Amino acid sequence: MSSKQLNLGISYYAQAIGVYWRLRKYLKHSFLTDLNFPSELEKEYFYGSTYYNRTKQYMHANHFFGELLCVLRGYKMDDTERKRFANLSACAPIFDDFFDKEQEDLAKIKQLLNAVKTEIPETEEQKLAALFLQNILSDINSPDDFLDAANRLFDAQMQAKKQQAIESEPELLWDLSRQKGGYSGLMYALLLSHNLSNQEKDLAFELGAFGQFMDDVFDLFDDRAAGVFTLPNASKSVKEIELFFKQILESILEKVEVFDGTWRAKKDFINILQIFAGAIRLAIQLYASVESKYKISPKDCLQIERKYWIVDMEKPQNAFKMFRIGLSHLN
Repeated sequence: MSSKQLNLGISYYAQAIGVYWRLRKYLKHSFLTDLNFPSELEKEYFYGSTYYNRTKQYMHANHFFGELLCVLRGYKMDDTERKRFANLSACAPIFDDFFDKEQEDLAKIKQLLNAVKTEIPETEEQKLAALFLQNILSDINSPDDFLDAANRLFDAQMQAKKQQAIESEPELLWDLSRQKGGYSGLMYALLLSHNLSNQEKDLAFELGAFGQFMDDVFDLFDDRAAGVFTLPNASKSVKEIELFFKQILESILEKVEVFDGTWRAKKDFINILQIFAGAIRLAIQLYASVESKYKISPKDCLQIERKYWIVDMEKPQNAFKMFRIGLSHLN
């Protein structure tokens, strides 16, 4: 790691802290107002609840994704865009919850998705999903494109749900995950105020897929224990995971290289992405050491305890390792 890489890393982390504090201020002062909570629906979804905490987790992840997209356009997320991300982040965990329920519930939410003004919600969760979705659709530039992406995400989630109990080849499993993550990424991009180019839409899709891959890597053991098959937990070796990771990352970098943006914006975007990628590289290193020591492949991860497959990013030593790994790929 050179002194230039260290200075770059410090600069990017300082910018990330600024993003975090702006978001924290927003969540504390404006978040609930922007969601337009009806008083009869506040209940467990109000401040201090476990649901509200889940929403904050979505808000942090989605917001940083949005800020990364904003790097390429050259200016930060504004208040209107942050409001849209708040509504989507509040909506997202509800939709996730529906996918843990029976098919008839999914059919109902599909109806709500496509006829939010005319379909009558039945439960509090459905009312909230409809509320947040309507907040978004009434405010964004391209509501039809957003609904199209949402429907494609819904269909991908349905297909993935059917595939959960089937141990398929990693390539097929990745295609399902890529669709889920990709259409999520496109929905995030459509929350931004400027008119998106086809390049931006394509890149947002690939970034969403990258984020899904990261989730799948970190949830390798837990997904398998829940009977959910993904590319990482169906791989015959950690090397297989690493090769897929390199292919996914290289695909994004190639798209950025030909992107119609300034050299500085593209450089910043690539470097920030490399810092995020440091988390995946750290997980791969840990999994490789487990595979070498215990002779257990990722697809057989359940043969040993969960603790061996968990990358705890709250541990200072892991955060520092990720920092060093990320810095080594900056330029």
